[in-house]
Amino acid sequence: SDLPSISKFLDEGEGDLTTSLQVPAKVLDSSASWCFDIVTPSDKRSSCFTSAYGKYIRGTGSVLYTGTGNIPSLAQPEERKFQEQWKDGISDVYEQLRYFSGKELARLFGFPPSFSFPSTCTTKQEWKLVGNSLNVRVA
Repeated sequence: SDLPSISKFLDEGEGDLTTSLQVPAKVLDSSASWCFDIVTPSDKRSSCFTSAYGKYIRGTGSVLYTGTGNIPSLAQPEERKFQEQWKDGISDVYEQLRYFSGKELARLFGFPPSFSFPSTCTTKQEWKLVGNSLNVRVA
């Protein structure tokens, strides 16, 4: 069967969501940002999301490019080698990267539409709770 694109799992009417989930400049400017896995709404794959999503960069989950332009072709994170100038030419992309919301991750993992987090959960707590789950339809 054909897998749905990531856009099918995204929150509707993002509004303030994009701002609250935007990858902070401090993280983007860090030396570890070279290994971000960047996906677009039309992609049909993402990296595995772990409970360390949003805390660490490498191997903890994909970030979403919300811009309208094309992102330059990047090697998969595990195939990239660090170079100081690795992000030359993609600075426009960096300003349009955001993390996935906890609800979006729950949808990606196949949680039912009725699933919700307690209202007292922060976004980071949602990431930690959902991280390391498996989508039984894909697994």
